[in-house]
Amino acid sequence: MQTAGQTIGTRINSLLAQCPPGVPMTSTWLATQAVSPQLLQNYRASGWLNQVGRGAWIRAGTTPTLTGAIYALQKMQSLKIYPAARTALELQGRTHYIPLGSVPSVQLSSEADTHLPEWFSQQAFAQHLRVLNSSILFDPIFASLTEHETNGVTIKVSTPERAMLEYCQLLPKYADFEEARQLMEGLTALRSDLLQSTLQACRSVKAKRLFLALAEAVGHRWYTELNLDEIELGSGKRTLPITGGLHPRFEITVPDTWIVR
Repeated sequence: MQTAGQTIGTRINSLLAQCPPGVPMTSTWLATQAVSPQLLQNYRASGWLNQVGRGAWIRAGTTPTLTGAIYALQKMQSLKIYPAARTALELQGRTHYIPLGSVPSVQLSSEADTHLPEWFSQQAFAQHLRVLNSSILFDPIFASLTEHETNGVTIKVSTPERAMLEYCQLLPKYADFEEARQLMEGLTALRSDLLQSTLQACRSVKAKRLFLALAEAVGHRWYTELNLDEIELGSGKRTLPITGGLHPRFEITVPDTWIVR
């Protein structure tokens, strides 16, 4: 017959087994696991758990990772929030050769009117946070997402095809043209069929024109396989506040190095 202490120990071990190091446990999820507020305080007093902000806990001696926190948002709080743009590319190993400069922001995408919980915003990795509104940027909203696994945690992230479009949407205010080129140069294996559908799902004329201008300049094979006639690029010129010139084909301001002579 188990004692009360043994029962508590069995339950906390079950909780920890479901949450690898770096994954916070939200109070909402803990309630579904029959963990009461009083029991939470017992776990804290016994040195099992630490609080990492209002409504979130983690195993003692560990801190939330970005991937672990995203997992908690997606799986425990059912929020449609995904790593996007450079962050998604970085998680998928597509930024190995990009020089390190200033601390990059964490870039996420979400539905309109989705609010990040306070505990997430308080984490160190969220101090430079940029959230794109997927409801404005794509139709369907969740086009071109994929599952990504790291350290025993699987989350949904933007595919490289979608992530590069998201990065272009952040130009020029929240992203860098030179870094955009370096990122694009590394994307030698984009899938032209998925890229075609992603470009057609994208609602941002600016993002699509910048993406295509850069893709043309870099000259990967997959660019020649796209059907540009099926991609809505709007009408008229798009002027951006940068030093450069108007792209002769896509009619948007780009750095001179993006224009194929």
